[in-house]
Amino acid sequence: MRGSDVAVLLVFVGIPSALGWIIRTVLSHVRYMRLLHLKAEANARLLDKFGANADLAEYMKTETYRELFDVKQTEPAARMPVPYSRMLTSVQLAAFLLAAGIACLFVKQYVPTYRPGDQIGWLFFGTMGGALGIGALVSAAAAFVAARLWQAMRNETA
Repeated sequence: MRGSDVAVLLVFVGIPSALGWIIRTVLSHVRYMRLLHLKAEANARLLDKFGANADLAEYMKTETYRELFDVKQTEPAARMPVPYSRMLTSVQLAAFLLAAGIACLFVKQYVPTYRPGDQIGWLFFGTMGGALGIGALVSAAAAFVAARLWQAMRNETA
């Protein structure tokens, strides 16, 4: 592979990745600001409605009030336990790498060979994708076994 091919590959992978990260960050910030605005508005309405009432002052000291008006950004869905999240990430990465490796090996056959070694890049990336995909699958299996063993050890001590 020539240097210009690598640069083109980095552009097609790097720019969408950076844009995706920026969009995700902006959307997270917008969601946080909307949540902050809604809770501030609810707090203002509560203060307007009850004014300087003594019951409101007592309510504001309780833990329920703090939980209701605390501005914490929660995830929209319930979070998956860490071992299962790691396993899922490894399986997704393995599927992507295996598919990319197999595609590179498949495409290698159809690349015209104008010079000796034109297909070496495709062979290299296909082999590396396959090897890393298999490694990610082994990693997912190891995480699964470790999670089961850890759970078994915790159940024995409890």
